[in-house]
Amino acid sequence: MTPTVVTLDAMRSAMRLAGFAWSDAELDALRPGLERALASLDELERLPLGDTEPTTQFRIF
Repeated sequence: MTPTVVTLDAMRSAMRLAGFAWSDAELDALRPGLERALASLDELERLPLGDTEPTTQFRIF
C-alpha cells in the first residue's frame, strides 16, 4: 500500500473552501493526522464486505 501524501497546497485549498483561514504552520501540524485518517479509510475500503448484511440496529451509549 502506498501511503497517501497530502500536500500543503491541497490542504490550503480544502481549508479555504471550508471557510477556514489557518496558517501553514497549523496545516503542517494537522497533516500527519489527516494522512493517518486517509490511510484508515483506504484500509476500510479494502475490506471484503460484499456478503455482509447491513446493520439494522444502532446502539448509542
